Amino acid sequence: MNIIYNYGLDSALMRFYSEDSNRSWKTNILSTAIWISLLTSLILSCIIYSLSSALGKTLLSSIDYSFLIKYTAFILFFDCICHVPFALLRLEEKPFQFMGIRFINVLITFGLNIYFVAFLKMGVEGIFKSNMITSAVTATILYAFTIPKIKFTFSSSAAKNLALFGLPFIPVGLATVTMEMLNRYIIEHLIGLEAVGIFSAGFKLGTFMLLVCTAFYYAWQPFFLKAGKKESSRLLFSRVLTYFVLVTLSFWVLLTAFIHEIIHLKFGSFYLIGTEFQACEPLVPVILLGYVFLGINQVFLPGIYFEKKTRYLAYITIIAATANVAANFILIPFLGILGSAFSSLFGYIILASSTLVVSQRLFKVPYEFRRVALLFVLAMAVGIPTYVFQPQIIIRIFVVIAFPLLLKISGFFKKDEIGALKVLIPHKSRK
Repeated sequence: MNIIYNYGLDSALMRFYSEDSNRSWKTNILSTAIWISLLTSLILSCIIYSLSSALGKTLLSSIDYSFLIKYTAFILFFDCICHVPFALLRLEEKPFQFMGIRFINVLITFGLNIYFVAFLKMGVEGIFKSNMITSAVTATILYAFTIPKIKFTFSSSAAKNLALFGLPFIPVGLATVTMEMLNRYIIEHLIGLEAVGIFSAGFKLGTFMLLVCTAFYYAWQPFFLKAGKKESSRLLFSRVLTYFVLVTLSFWVLLTAFIHEIIHLKFGSFYLIGTEFQACEPLVPVILLGYVFLGINQVFLPGIYFEKKTRYLAYITIIAATANVAANFILIPFLGILGSAFSSLFGYIILASSTLVVSQRLFKVPYEFRRVALLFVLAMAVGIPTYVFQPQIIIRIFVVIAFPLLLKISGFFKKDEIGALKVLIPHKSRK
């Protein structure tokens, strides 16, 4: 429902807010986005609240749980009216305010969960209640920053542009959720519920790479929109892909080399991953690699955003999700849950490849595919044998250190890049 509530409004704001440097235009587009966000979120939450009894019976098998649906209506409202203000913080390049509010959100949620569940013994209702209060507090903080920047104005033409740009993000979001979640239902159908738990544990560890990609996307989206559709942007975007793949594959080599130790990490009597779920280990390198391609897909977005062709994103994501589902039914009978991990990887490769083809037609960028291919070849050559044979830790440390050295020997780094790095290193440090 978050996807339907938001309907790509934050992405639409970022696209049109960056289009013109005129202050009155920015105020107009921001104000319109805020008002339609408040209006549509209120309407949808009122509908959910009024249908809470029917939804409780349908979704939770009993009318007794309708109060949870009512909590959900409030949570969705407060969460979704935060999307536009959070997008504004990204546009204004205020990472500390962005991170600070997110961190406050986590702290309040954690504290209230302990209070309602552990002390007041409210059970699951306490969790919903803590989320509702936290969402309301977060919205209040964000709007304290945002209200001075908006006016009581509304532009129907701006609203139309925002909606046309944002609405395709509904099928994009739903198809993305399908790629993330439907695998679990297929595994349960073909193998059993126990396998779902193991598969989910593997995806939980894949969060390491997902966090990298998410952090990159938060910075990348406003960055390429501000860079704009200029000739100088083409080379800039090309280098971004190369460096993004360099960073993520280096991280992939590091995690793959030590994934066994990470999975078996123990704090006292507490395991990071419970012993009954540690069979997820073979899945993790594949899942991590899938998220690398998810990040690569994000690098290819500028052309589609510049030309306002977001409907193509809907087609692309639906195709990738369909490929993912089909691959699950083909591979799981042969490879078990590992087949589902490869299906996710396959889906993300299809997603990135399709976005590349479409985006290049709209705004051609001379990507350094030879350098990117070299990165993949060397990363696989180093990472796969290290994971398969699991040598002693000292050897794995050497392998991780050797990866950048292999890149240097293979000629990956260009002279101008090495020169730029030397400039960044203080003279005394170089000595």
